[in-house]
Amino acid sequence: MGHAKLAWLRPYIRRHRGSLLAVMALAAATSVLAAAQPYLSKLIIDDGLIGRHFDLLVELCAAIVVLASCGFALGALNRLLYVRLSGKILFAIREDVYAHILTLPPRFFRVRPVGDIVTRLDGDVAEIQRFSTDAVLAVVNGVLLLIFSAVIMTLMSVRLTVAAACILPLHLLLRYRARRHVSDSTREVRESRGVITHFLFETLGAAKAVQSAGAERWERDRLGSLNKGLLQRLVRQQLVGYTIGALSGVLSHLTTAVVFILGGWQVIHGSLTVGTLVAFTAYLARGTGSATSLMGLYTAYQRAEVSLKRVQELRDAEPMRPRGGGSRVLEARSAPIRFQDVSFRYPDAGQMLFEHLTLEVAPGSKVVLFGESGVGKSTLVELLRGFAEPTCGAILLDCVDLSDYELHSVRRRIPVLETEPVLFRGSILDNIRYGNFDASADRVMEVARRTGVESFVFALPDGYATELGLRGMGLSTGQRQRIAVARALLGSPFALVLDEATSNLDAAAVGFMHELIDRHCGERTRIVITHTPHSVPRADRILELRDGSVHECPGAHAYA
Repeated sequence: MGHAKLAWLRPYIRRHRGSLLAVMALAAATSVLAAAQPYLSKLIIDDGLIGRHFDLLVELCAAIVVLASCGFALGALNRLLYVRLSGKILFAIREDVYAHILTLPPRFFRVRPVGDIVTRLDGDVAEIQRFSTDAVLAVVNGVLLLIFSAVIMTLMSVRLTVAAACILPLHLLLRYRARRHVSDSTREVRESRGVITHFLFETLGAAKAVQSAGAERWERDRLGSLNKGLLQRLVRQQLVGYTIGALSGVLSHLTTAVVFILGGWQVIHGSLTVGTLVAFTAYLARGTGSATSLMGLYTAYQRAEVSLKRVQELRDAEPMRPRGGGSRVLEARSAPIRFQDVSFRYPDAGQMLFEHLTLEVAPGSKVVLFGESGVGKSTLVELLRGFAEPTCGAILLDCVDLSDYELHSVRRRIPVLETEPVLFRGSILDNIRYGNFDASADRVMEVARRTGVESFVFALPDGYATELGLRGMGLSTGQRQRIAVARALLGSPFALVLDEATSNLDAAAVGFMHELIDRHCGERTRIVITHTPHSVPRADRILELRDGSVHECPGAHAYA
């Protein structure tokens, strides 16, 4: 994880530098208190017990209790500040990455599983945050304790200190040799968890389809296979971690054994006191623990590097950058739409989807667009709403180039009704208001009455406050479509697009939907994408999209 790769984390840490400094100061104070306790143990043994000074023994024991109590209080306060600081940094990182993801083009979500994105936003961001803040505390605590321990140990016995230090290079070599195994095992576990998360999103979101196909056992077996793969990777990761920890423990015991042998020889020959040896081993344990923690940061660094790369892939994904980046607001009024000499090709495609396509839609007209699957009907809508950019040519709304408009206003003013309306967890009122969050309850209910939502909403347990399940579960397709129409109407559309919006409705419901839209949006431009063009009532034009261009079909009014 290069220095430059960590640069984007600095603003999050700098934003809370006051709290971070307070946490570091408390950690330093706690380390000082911890460093004093073994020396008091030396005094208790040498001066209190062996020196037979009972009053001093009591005073020293009381001092240990006081130091421990102060350490507990400072540690609790430090933990409280740290948890709050850590949470703020974590949530800020996650919110910013999430906001960036929402700027990405539709093609990003077509190739990137949602479960993988969620895993990166959850586990990987948490790992980065944990390392970025835990590393600071570990360095402060570890370095201070290591320095205090090394200084006091040297003052006690230079010979023992040198003997203990000779084994330190073996610890460093162990961590260095294990780095690749840690990185590989961590990446494999993260990727497996991402696959499982996506599997759960996909199958639980389509539970009814799974049940309808009688595929419950098959999906369970698929999950079992994924779990088996994850288990194998978890076992490898745990073995790597255990091996590193166990070998570090062996080296620590080797160091302790060497110190006891050399120190015991000095005690037996009278050149070292028992209290000094006991205190030295206590400082050795603390110093070794600090050194191990600092070396453990290297292992944590390997894990965080995997997470950083995975999150970095999200942050580096190119957002939609419409040409011009205008600030003009698209007004809700009847005006022409024109595709002028538009050519388009997807970035990974070899040939043009459209080439020199020209189409003008008159204000307030109802235009039907049909064609075979894959000819680009929905892509035209994506171009119209700024989710994709023409390779060349221009799109004019009200005689103004699309790039001169503020993108959000274009998308809000040109809503799309799809086969499966997108509804969110929340109340019916909130779902109608989605995208128009400042709309009053009275305005929402007025639109709901006009679009027929009121005809079924009062039969629900809590009326407009009824909480919907995932994707509007519990409502019929027709009811969900009415909520979607109400949402579109609430936004005062410039134009309205129906992208196979009625394909899941019966003939009566299709007629009602078109009558509803024509009555309340009759003065607005309506573009209907369908595979059955002559079933659309009151169409002004019927257009076929084929071979990258638009062809007029006669007799549209005959189906009015």
